[in-house]
Amino acid sequence: MDKAFVVAQCQEGKTDTLKDGLALAAALNMAPKVYAYTHAYFSGAEYYNPRLAGAAKQTLTQQRHDEVAAHLGELGQGDTPLETLWCKRLHEHAIDCAAKEGYSLIIKGIEGAEAPEPNDWHLIRHTRTPLMLLTNNPLARGRCVLMAVDLGAQSEDKQLLNRLVLSHGKQLAEAQGLPLHLACVVRVPTILRDMDLVAPQEILKAAHDKYQHILQQTGLLAEQIHLVTGSPELCLYQLSSSLKVKYLVLGARKREGLFGAMIGSTAEAIVHRVRCNLLILPPDEQWLL
Repeated sequence: MDKAFVVAQCQEGKTDTLKDGLALAAALNMAPKVYAYTHAYFSGAEYYNPRLAGAAKQTLTQQRHDEVAAHLGELGQGDTPLETLWCKRLHEHAIDCAAKEGYSLIIKGIEGAEAPEPNDWHLIRHTRTPLMLLTNNPLARGRCVLMAVDLGAQSEDKQLLNRLVLSHGKQLAEAQGLPLHLACVVRVPTILRDMDLVAPQEILKAAHDKYQHILQQTGLLAEQIHLVTGSPELCLYQLSSSLKVKYLVLGARKREGLFGAMIGSTAEAIVHRVRCNLLILPPDEQWLL
C-alpha cells in the first residue's frame, strides 16, 4: 500500500489538515503517517544554558505531541502513526524523509494563498514527491478536478509532466467521485494581445486542429476540455474559479540558481491566485500510475 506523509497544521493554522488530509489518504487508499513539527526561539536563561534549552525543547515537543494526538483522537484516528519533531526547517525534513522512506504523497495545509509560508515555497520548488496543498478557503469546496497541461511541450520533462498530470488527475477524480476537466493554455505574450496583433480565436482554432489527436487520447468529452490563451497563472485562476474547482493538478519543474529565483514556475505563480487545493507533481517517472 502507498503511504501518505501528512503534515499536521501549526497551532495557529486554520486549515484542518488532519481531518481533510486523512480523509484524502483514505480515498486514495494510502496508509497515512502524521508528522507534527514544532520550534521556538529562546531568550533569558534558556538562551544561555544548554541544559535548560534542552528541557524546554523536550517540554514543548511533548506538548505539541499531546495536542496532535488529542486531535487525532477527536477525529477517531487515534491509531494513526504520529511522530513529533523539533525542527526549524520543516521543508527540509519533509522532502528528505518522504523521499527516503518511500512516501507517495505529501499532504500539507496552506494557511492562505495571499501569503504562503516560506516552507510552502520551498516544498513547491524542491519536492521530489507529489505534493498536495490543502486550503481552508470556502471557494475550495468545489465540484470538480481540473488538470493543467502544456500541449506544446517540447522538452522531455514537460512531456513527462503532462503524462503525470493526466494520470494523477484521473486517479484523484475517481477517488473523490468528481467530474474531470482539462485546461490547455496557449501562451500569448501580453503585449501582442493588448496591441491586437494576434487574434485569440484564430490561435485557439489552430491549437485545437494541431492537438486534436492528443486531446482525443484523453478520453474526455469536448465540454470537459478548455483551450484558453494568455498567461498560465491568470488563465488557470479564472478557469478554476468559473468551474468551481476543488482540486487543481499541475506539474512543476525545479528551477535552480538566480534564474530560478527570479522566474519561478507556474505552480509558484498560481499559488498567489487560486483558491482551491493544489496537487503539484515533480518530473519523475516513478510517479506515473
